Amino acid sequence: MKEIEYNSQRPHMIIPEYGRHVQKMAQHLLGIQNRQERNRASEVVILTMTQVHPYAKDSEELRRKLWDHLYIITDYKLDVDGPYPKPSPSLLESKPKRLNYPIYTVNYKHYGKIINELIKKAVKYKDGSEKDALVESIAMLMKKAFMTWNKSSVNDKTIVDDLKQLSGGKLELKDLTRLGNVSVQMPIVVKPVHFGRNKRKNKDRRKNKKHQKGNGGQY
Repeated sequence: MKEIEYNSQRPHMIIPEYGRHVQKMAQHLLGIQNRQERNRASEVVILTMTQVHPYAKDSEELRRKLWDHLYIITDYKLDVDGPYPKPSPSLLESKPKRLNYPIYTVNYKHYGKIINELIKKAVKYKDGSEKDALVESIAMLMKKAFMTWNKSSVNDKTIVDDLKQLSGGKLELKDLTRLGNVSVQMPIVVKPVHFGRNKRKNKDRRKNKKHQKGNGGQY
């Protein structure tokens, strides 16, 4: 009786997505002595590997990727006249550089970064009607953002105080009347319907009516 072979006893799968049979085919290429025959056999293995990507067979990028994977599966020992140069192990196995994410502190998260940037721009404006209009627009955006994220109304004095604090006391809203026109449409919360619960209620109601009818309308 043939002994059962478990995956834990088999060779390590280098690129599991292609399966064990493709890996065995790739390893078999290393034993082919004739170079022309090895080249033809390599094309057959590449064609088999495309079955993993059936919708992108004609993609140049995919063919380049498949040849790179074939070299990786053979531990870069495969020597064939492929259409692409053999990749360097150090290039493919090197870790990418860590991204430097910008560090930005937001005092009031519900206002966001854009409001802070607008306030910095407004501070640099010269006093006049243009600056007053910009400050007014910023205040209206602040109120809309506050109401959107907190899902509630807000006192106009809170917006004025926050604007003053965020600008370091350099910006002040002169006309509060426009803030009264700011409104945000709150989403309507629809309570879920418990169909199972209603079904049980209807079933109990029908059972009670049937019981009443059997007893002549009396318990």
